[in-house]
Amino acid sequence: MHSKKLLFITILLIFGLIPGALAATVHGTVYSWSDFEKPLKNVIVEVNSTPSQSKVATDGTYSFDLQPGSYLVTAKYYRSNVLEYSAEEEILIDSGGDFTIDILLFPPTGMEDEFLGDINLTDVDLNNETKLGSYLVVMGLLLFLTMAVWYWHSKKKSPIKAAVNEAPMHVSTPEPGITGSELPADLRELLGLIHSMGGRVNQKELRKKLTCSEAKVSLMITDLENRGLVTKIKKGRANVIIAVDKK
Repeated sequence: MHSKKLLFITILLIFGLIPGALAATVHGTVYSWSDFEKPLKNVIVEVNSTPSQSKVATDGTYSFDLQPGSYLVTAKYYRSNVLEYSAEEEILIDSGGDFTIDILLFPPTGMEDEFLGDINLTDVDLNNETKLGSYLVVMGLLLFLTMAVWYWHSKKKSPIKAAVNEAPMHVSTPEPGITGSELPADLRELLGLIHSMGGRVNQKELRKKLTCSEAKVSLMITDLENRGLVTKIKKGRANVIIAVDKK
């Protein structure tokens, strides 16, 4: 139940972030004052958003994603690294949507020329995609965390029980007259191994020679002890198994 609530809240947060990420798209075409028909190419268009965004309008068009607010859009065109045309447009965005704002550039009115410096106008600054990319990263992290929490809850509610491959062991009660040759195959193998190791062996060392579990080895030793074929002596924290020599 908690995981479902968390998933629902996360989805609401994600859909709440999407309108903020795509609040408004401002785009348009840039023209020079002397030609209203052909877009002016390679104009540097900037907007004072946070963080600021800029783009080289290589084909004479620009586009920015902006949150609601008041902004100043600046456009500058350089010829031979000298400012030839410029313009500023104040825009107010009070809601989401798609806004077309064409910009008309005029010769600068300042007393001094402005120089561009060494800038390659073919390199387009993609800062206008920074906000959208950040929101997508946040949404991806929220989805990942939600799936991780859901998976953890599902694993917690449905624990996987370990499979037991070995059949239940029962300590058999010795019957009168049963000798070593009449033992079950597993007990006969264990007794033969004890004799092959000198008739005296540490239980841990004996366990290493066998493929069955430690619990099964302990039960088989108890069975042999009940039959009077071995003796188990406690030595510190270990057990020493001694074969009984029956003549």
